Amino acid sequence: MIPLTGIISLVVFTLFSGVLCFENNVPVYMWNIDTDAVVNPLHSLNAEELVGKVSLSLEGKLVALFMQDELSVDDFKSNDLAALKSLAEMDNDGTFYAPSVTKTTKLPEVLAAAGYNVVYVKSHQDLPTSAVVGKTVLVIDLPATQLGDLRKENLQLNSNAITEIYETLKSQQPDVVGIFTAKRNSQLQLDESRRRIARSATAKSAPREETFVDKFYNITQESGKLFLFFEKAPILKIKDENKTAWANFTLNVDPVFTGTVVNETHKTGVLVLTYEALAPSGPKNDSGFLTKAKISFHLSTKRGYWYINQTTIDFDVKINDATFKEDNLVLVTTDVSTPLGRSWHCTPKSRLASYGYYFNGTIIKYTNKVILETDGFQLQPFKVSKDKFGDGYDCVGFFTEGIWAAIILGLIIAMMLAWAISMLADVRTPDRYDDPKGKTITITATE
Repeated sequence: MIPLTGIISLVVFTLFSGVLCFENNVPVYMWNIDTDAVVNPLHSLNAEELVGKVSLSLEGKLVALFMQDELSVDDFKSNDLAALKSLAEMDNDGTFYAPSVTKTTKLPEVLAAAGYNVVYVKSHQDLPTSAVVGKTVLVIDLPATQLGDLRKENLQLNSNAITEIYETLKSQQPDVVGIFTAKRNSQLQLDESRRRIARSATAKSAPREETFVDKFYNITQESGKLFLFFEKAPILKIKDENKTAWANFTLNVDPVFTGTVVNETHKTGVLVLTYEALAPSGPKNDSGFLTKAKISFHLSTKRGYWYINQTTIDFDVKINDATFKEDNLVLVTTDVSTPLGRSWHCTPKSRLASYGYYFNGTIIKYTNKVILETDGFQLQPFKVSKDKFGDGYDCVGFFTEGIWAAIILGLIIAMMLAWAISMLADVRTPDRYDDPKGKTITITATE
């Protein structure tokens, strides 16, 4: 049976799973293992850290690693793994549960580096027929589970298969540690399927705009490399100052990057996005059309961080039969600052740059005429490696409004509880009683 500490870890991880940012974190469950290792449910372990925590408890035991294709913490809350839970109850050495482990596919490789002989079991014929001597890991790939109605049944079949194989191994030698995990997180696979369905449905209603989704740009130069990603098309809003009306232009075409420079040596650069000749095939609306827009992000570094130093825009637009032009208009940029080697990422819709100002000596004149909005944006200009983004530095902090509300409400309840306990602790029993033959007891206000 899963111990109380494992259940608490599972509940806490489930409550905070909406706050955690993970790529492919998979739970790992071990049984017949005597260990005092403690896992923080809000912290993800990798394969090396996991083996380091339980390595001493694995000494002198045969390790049976059951690898499934997909698994999530929700599977442990269901009854689909009832056979596995019953199997764990029969062993008295204890269990170990880690709700969030990355790179689980490297567990055989990490155990091999720790001195274990890794044996891949393809069928029952590959199982040992006698006690195994030495440090050995049996890697057993379970049949694939599928999203949908068949997943529940497949989980039950895999749970029964684990029980059968483990009991066979246990009959040959008593010291067998079972490890159950998977290669991918099934919840992520489900979310991705839902996202594809949502995009497909949206594309039917708005095919023009949804053609611009998940756009990735790899700008490679001799002096450096830059990665840029748009989940959805950015929107450029320009104000008609004559009628105080806004025109919204969806930039759903690939920009021209002429003028973009990335200097990896000096850690400086400029990202130039040029949208031109957009009418009539480009972004337009009922109130006008955009002839040209050139947006420049000036990149710099300081004290181990890269950031957008300045954003400028040139545009030529016609709104309500009036033409507006600007050259080198400086925009107020969102605070984009990220450690070198990491990417800046922002999923919710946000203003990347807005307003604008003119600088004349020491005089700054602000003008509210331009807004650049992004809906899913990622950028990394320096220390790009392995043809993929570095770890994301998200624009949304850990403490969201909901978390702060829960903390404040919890503090208020804790203060009320503390006050109530202090009042109960101050209750005193009477030390004097009325005597019908004596004087009446009088109690002063100070008493």
